[in-house]
Amino acid sequence: MPSFPRIAINGRFLTQKILGVQRFAIETVKAMDRLIETSDYSALKGDIEIIAPARARDFPLKNIPLRRAGVLSGYGWEQVEFPLHAGGQLLLNLCMLGPLSARYQIVVVHDATVLAFPQNFSWRFRAAYGFIIPRVCQRAARIVTVSEFSRREIGKWYGANTATMPICYEGGDHITAAAADAAVLDRHALRGRKYFLGVGVGSSNKNIEAVVAAFRIAKLDDTILVLTGKRDASVHGEMTDIQSEGVRTIGYVSDPELRALYENALALVFPSRYEGFGLPPVEAMTAGCPVIISDQPALVEVCGDAALRCGIDDVATLARHLHALESDKTLRTGLAAAGRERASRFTWEATARSLLDECAAVGAKRTA
Repeated sequence: MPSFPRIAINGRFLTQKILGVQRFAIETVKAMDRLIETSDYSALKGDIEIIAPARARDFPLKNIPLRRAGVLSGYGWEQVEFPLHAGGQLLLNLCMLGPLSARYQIVVVHDATVLAFPQNFSWRFRAAYGFIIPRVCQRAARIVTVSEFSRREIGKWYGANTATMPICYEGGDHITAAAADAAVLDRHALRGRKYFLGVGVGSSNKNIEAVVAAFRIAKLDDTILVLTGKRDASVHGEMTDIQSEGVRTIGYVSDPELRALYENALALVFPSRYEGFGLPPVEAMTAGCPVIISDQPALVEVCGDAALRCGIDDVATLARHLHALESDKTLRTGLAAAGRERASRFTWEATARSLLDECAAVGAKRTA
């Protein structure tokens, strides 16, 4: 059994909207909480906590307590009060950022989207991330990322040393942790209908416009395109109107609702322009939903041959894939089986184990 340092998890994510990196933090910490009940990680009990701002929402866990501390919020709390209240513990930051004053910390940097695609973000968001992340990459005891592609990107855009940077893949099994809520099908008149699913309307990075264009070209008269998500203009700026005939935007959906949507869709259509990992395709594959991805490197790395591919801007090929999947049940069945097998290697327990082992390694190096 490894020896673990005392760990303080950055709980700022409990004050934020649940997007990709917040999902990573939530599911990873829940998996850590479960692992503490195993012999490999039982030594952590009593030596790991979440420290969060005063306005943090509740996050009930069995083995990892939540401690609210400080009077600030946002960047100010993270930079000043979090390391102060941690009192010398190893800081574990799961959502891209960490305090610039701390060296004894691990930071999970998910991608370099802010620099690679700055037009996708507000100027305030760009300024904060562009200033903090390169400096954290130089100072932190360890930077961890979520794919080989992201490791290369972090070296390219943030100047981080990638020679020994660990990769900690994400999980997709949260999507099947709760029963599917099929009421979402009735609410949006989808029961018994053929539909393709697009997720991530909130980010122009997801290339939803290409999905809509391909859907129009495919001319699938008895099939609709369902889009989930809601845009946060304060982060991503404004978005081009995507409404068109046969396209239905349904906004935010819960995990049980999303599971039902995956399980009844012809396929998830995800020709994203840039991903550090690509959580929606792994969710979809876990739920047995066929997947179409772009040939963006992180998506190819994660999905392998278990998904159909198209060029990022190859609307014609995407339309052909839509047409093929709509008409060929055998193709859909084969992709669903391949996807389930591929997704089985991406679990939140594996994510949590990787990060806790990195914590042990950083702690051991400090005391050596």
